[in-house]
Amino acid sequence: MKKVLILNTSHNDLRLILALKEMGFYVVSIGNRPGLVGEKYVNQYIQMDYSCKEEVLALSRKLNIDAICACCNDIGVITAAYVAEEMGLPGHDSYENTLIMHHKDRFKKFAREYGITTPQSEYFFEEEDAVKWLDKAEYPIIVKPTDLSAGRGVAKADCYEEAKSAIKNAFEHSRIKHIVIEPYIDGSQHACCTFILNKKVVAYCTNNEYSFVNPYRVEIDTYPADNFDCVRDHLINEAEKMVNILGLKDGILSMQYRIKDGKPYIIEAMRRILGNLYMIPAEKLTGINWDYWEARTHCGLDCSHFPVDIQQHGFWAYRTIMGTQNGVVKSLVVPDDLRKYIFDECILWRSGDYIKDYMSEPLAFLFFKFDSKEEMNYVMLDQYNRFYAEY
Repeated sequence: MKKVLILNTSHNDLRLILALKEMGFYVVSIGNRPGLVGEKYVNQYIQMDYSCKEEVLALSRKLNIDAICACCNDIGVITAAYVAEEMGLPGHDSYENTLIMHHKDRFKKFAREYGITTPQSEYFFEEEDAVKWLDKAEYPIIVKPTDLSAGRGVAKADCYEEAKSAIKNAFEHSRIKHIVIEPYIDGSQHACCTFILNKKVVAYCTNNEYSFVNPYRVEIDTYPADNFDCVRDHLINEAEKMVNILGLKDGILSMQYRIKDGKPYIIEAMRRILGNLYMIPAEKLTGINWDYWEARTHCGLDCSHFPVDIQQHGFWAYRTIMGTQNGVVKSLVVPDDLRKYIFDECILWRSGDYIKDYMSEPLAFLFFKFDSKEEMNYVMLDQYNRFYAEY
């Protein structure tokens, strides 16, 4: 039996694990948080920090793995690419190209060089240099660590003092102590998750993004994206441009974008499945199991039978239930009259759990099906405050 190593066992990685099992692999997982939901589905679990790429490489050689599967985390994607390159394993971009796609400073430099539509960023390796640059800044700006996801360390600034504080915060969060500063695009926010085969986009899934508790962590996605037909050709062309310039491998390429005055600006790009169990509604919208096909590409398996003529159908959504303060959560409140729209759920909260960082810790994910866009917006946005954590 062939052996695959997957780099985490969180709720976001569970569907990848199940896909690998379905394909007949002996699945070994690592992670530094034992007891996560995916652990009980793997053949072997080893406690290890997947950000330590040299240790993961040594383990991979010891296990004599046949493939490595990245997890739902940018750091895991980078480690997987490094191990794959060192061991000659299939299914991953080169280590250098992975850094370009997953480190914001490298991606912004690449985008500027090749004319990809993205806010023009400045990147800094020293806090002092970033603060000096503020003398020429035009506000508002947004400051980000270059190497993190899920909004960690990100802050908008409307003036010098706010920007100085945001720079300090971003450097404190960044593992590699690199940050980017870019103009804040004041527009609607969306995502387009594409699947690449032979350098072409063969499927896409789109959505609108909403954030309420934490403005830099997506809390609600509604599918499909509004007015996607107006930006479709541009975004598909940009995705294929990236793929062809860098020679990227088959698999997911996702773009987060903002629309201002009808023009889409690519804010982030990534080569992995998305968090918040994004792929559950994505499968309903498109009819394909994105995790299964992504797992196949990571393992270097044939994807010539990928479904053709993929379209977006229906109205789907997910809702993250977040806390509103730190403390012990007593219960999660879901309105009885709105439960009829829910087709699935993932509850992470357990009775008596103490929330240490309510801005970042999801308590549950609810998944919805609707008959119309109006119905979807009513439940997800107008009725937002009726779903909550009770303290």
